[in-house]
Amino acid sequence: MKTLLTLLCLATSAFAGPTIVYVSESGEKRIAIWSLDESSGELTRKGEAPLPGAPGSLSISPDRKHLYASVRSAKQFATLDVDPKSGALSNPTFADAGFNAAYVFADKTGRWLLAASYSEGVVGLSAIKEGRVEGPPVVTLETGKKAHCIQVDPANKFAFVPHVGELNKVEQLRFDAEAGTLTRNTPPHLPGGEGEGPRHMQFHPNGKWAYFVNEQGKSVTLCDYDAANGTLKARQSVPTVPEDWRDKGSCADIHVSADGRFVYASNRGHDSLAVFSVNAQTGELTAHGQTPTEKTPRSFCLVPGDQFVVSAGEGSHKLIVFRRNAETGALTPLKTYDCGKGPAWVMSVKFD
Repeated sequence: MKTLLTLLCLATSAFAGPTIVYVSESGEKRIAIWSLDESSGELTRKGEAPLPGAPGSLSISPDRKHLYASVRSAKQFATLDVDPKSGALSNPTFADAGFNAAYVFADKTGRWLLAASYSEGVVGLSAIKEGRVEGPPVVTLETGKKAHCIQVDPANKFAFVPHVGELNKVEQLRFDAEAGTLTRNTPPHLPGGEGEGPRHMQFHPNGKWAYFVNEQGKSVTLCDYDAANGTLKARQSVPTVPEDWRDKGSCADIHVSADGRFVYASNRGHDSLAVFSVNAQTGELTAHGQTPTEKTPRSFCLVPGDQFVVSAGEGSHKLIVFRRNAETGALTPLKTYDCGKGPAWVMSVKFD
């Protein structure tokens, strides 16, 4: 029986798909493709996909057959076919975005691409047909300058748009995936804390809490989420940097572990990832210090399975891989890798 079980495990492992890390190398106008060895954490560069402009934010379709990229300098959305056996990208097509999108997000039905523009201060909704983005957007809605992110809630019924800088708010929108509409909710936004500047967000796996990383405030804010009304209420804000760094640098990205026990946020200037544990009953955060990264960690990701974290050093043009302790949340650096200029986004996908 043991022998049969071992053979079944080996067979399953042999047919398991690759773990791929995609990196937007904005200075090279391409998306780099790396494979990650899940036993060692070793990264191997497999190739790249050239684009007509500088790529930024990336998103994957729910069926993982297409990758979407904001081609920021060209004001376009790119759709690329994904090979599930290798992670390779091919057959690019382009749709007019109408604006320079700082963030793109494929909704849970795979029928819509939501996008937010920092420079133009708008959000857009573009149709996806047979896996490909078609333009121009069917909805363009003004929310104000420095809109830095857009995400839908777990039920795919509401959308949220953090704004850094002077607007310092999270716009609250109603999203109808059947009708293809984005409209303002009531109240239309959640004000940020004084001097905070919410930049990126992630929902907790339980759907009851949302966490925002604050660019100017160098902090993470916990919000309670009212799923019936699609509204947020701030409850706690915790610094991401030591006290003597509160007036320096800026925050960038945030992610929550799949088990909901830990939150990670990146500090530019301090060049670190802040680690927080999550109280399972209240969602409140406890800070556990910072782990040094490469210079200017604009984007990072938890690799599916959460054993590893990959952080992109926008200022050093390097990637760094950490092994993650699932019990303590601690990050241990493994190795750094040279990559193309200006890595602006890093995203990992596990293929079956």
